[in-house]
Amino acid sequence: MMIRRAFYSVLFPAAVLLPAWLLVGSAVFGGGAWETLGVLLASIVLFVALAAIAGIVYARPGVRASKRVSWIDVAVLTVIAASAITLGLNTAASTAASVVLIVAVIAGFWAAVWQFFVEARKRVQDAFASFEVPQTTPGAGFRPNQVPAGIRNDGEYIVIETSRDTH
Repeated sequence: MMIRRAFYSVLFPAAVLLPAWLLVGSAVFGGGAWETLGVLLASIVLFVALAAIAGIVYARPGVRASKRVSWIDVAVLTVIAASAITLGLNTAASTAASVVLIVAVIAGFWAAVWQFFVEARKRVQDAFASFEVPQTTPGAGFRPNQVPAGIRNDGEYIVIETSRDTH
């Protein structure tokens, strides 16, 4: 529970810090000029992607109410963060880390969209279910000439008749 809350609290800061780490890591750990330019462009794309993922995750009412992300979000964001940190270190595993980062960002985006629509569908179904009148309530769904079983018909009653006379 604490892990999911921690990931909730770093959703938007991670969208800034991970691309910044890529730039700093490229400069510190010996990237050339063309590589730094490529990392700059990749950092911009990573920022936009992480901001979109964070926005979609935050848009889910269940996430906002509980202030916790789902375990799927935790797994995806962990893979994204680990691959971005590895890529920023500029090691021999940078090529594999870049592929993993691209796949994880795409998977994270679609996982966030999928979870958003699943939660929205459930909320809409719950809303429609609250408007439905169950057929077990007295008076629901009977014709005027029919008396439901739960209503007694042995007392005094008033009959109001209307006429269609236009005179």
